Amino acid sequence: MGISSLERGRLNLSVTRHVTREDFAKWTKRVAPRPDDVVFSYETKIGEAAIIPEGLECCLGRRMGLVRADTRRLNPRFFLYYYLSPDFQEFLRSRTIPGATVDRIALKEFPSFRIPLPSIADQKQISDILGSLDDKIELNRRTNETLEAMAQAIFRDWFVDFGPTRRKIDGASDPLTIMGGLVTDPDRAQELADLFPDRLGDNGLPEGWTLGHLEDVLELAYGKALNKNDRRQGSYPVYGSGGIGGWHDTALVQGPSIIVGRKGTVGSLYWEDRDFYPIDTVFFVKSQWPMAYCFYLLQTLGLHNMNTDAAVPGLNRNNAYRCETPIVRPEIIGAFQSIAGHLRQKIAANNEQVQTLANTRDLLLPKLMSGEIRLRDAEKLAEDAA
Repeated sequence: MGISSLERGRLNLSVTRHVTREDFAKWTKRVAPRPDDVVFSYETKIGEAAIIPEGLECCLGRRMGLVRADTRRLNPRFFLYYYLSPDFQEFLRSRTIPGATVDRIALKEFPSFRIPLPSIADQKQISDILGSLDDKIELNRRTNETLEAMAQAIFRDWFVDFGPTRRKIDGASDPLTIMGGLVTDPDRAQELADLFPDRLGDNGLPEGWTLGHLEDVLELAYGKALNKNDRRQGSYPVYGSGGIGGWHDTALVQGPSIIVGRKGTVGSLYWEDRDFYPIDTVFFVKSQWPMAYCFYLLQTLGLHNMNTDAAVPGLNRNNAYRCETPIVRPEIIGAFQSIAGHLRQKIAANNEQVQTLANTRDLLLPKLMSGEIRLRDAEKLAEDAA
């Protein structure tokens, strides 16, 4: 588990490395993380921390530290929330030592850092209130992962594997079977099944489909440079190839649209419902086709493997344009948009709730830590947000 696994109080285990049992024994000779230990980064991602969950057997990567609370005096989850609070984050910045390559915190000073210690009962109640918001945030994130996977599976079945056509070739006549169980209403399934031919053409595609290129479907437009000194605080996200890197008071592109990493994180893909500002390390997508179709199409092309610059990773637009893709009847793309668009609306609604929950959590966090708000009032605000 490395510092890349730390994401605002959570462990993202999808980016962890695995070691052999022998290496695990060596790496944990000095200390083996236990459930409820708080792990943090003391270099590079300063301010990031997370708690070790039950059942996770792990070892610490480089640039990571660990705090094991005396649970008679300190609730571990309370400590984690205090660690993430604006006051402690500001304190960490004041104790950060600039380096030639990375900034760091002196670990030997860490035990002297002061923390508030309400009663253990109050600590638990504070952590329960904030934890209820985090649990709902996590539930929404997992729901969105499922919705995304559904849209991806439908796109792949229709436009990559040609599932409906192949099932017809194999003799399927029931529309529910032809559509792979996508819908449960027979009439709707029949409408969809009728859109797909029952044989493949000489080009290997469903009959009537032709082979084209990405440039026939969409345009990868260049973002525009925006130095950090020129940014003015606002509500529009600023996108680089690593995702949102700040905010600005002016948008360059109207959402929804897609951001594609051009320099740095080559081929990274981001969907954005809001208006936004893409900087010059990314492309953004323009198309006459539905944006959801373009998004899931781009996911199938392996753009992240198309680095053309050994010094600074880069995606050559002309190379991307040469990627082959089927040119499909508009009726089929419209049907996909109807389904995928509905899924994306659910994702957007969940994201809005996540933002509300996160704002509530971030509002309550410093007030609870300072005693500015009563626990009963904070609990009511958390319930209303959820």
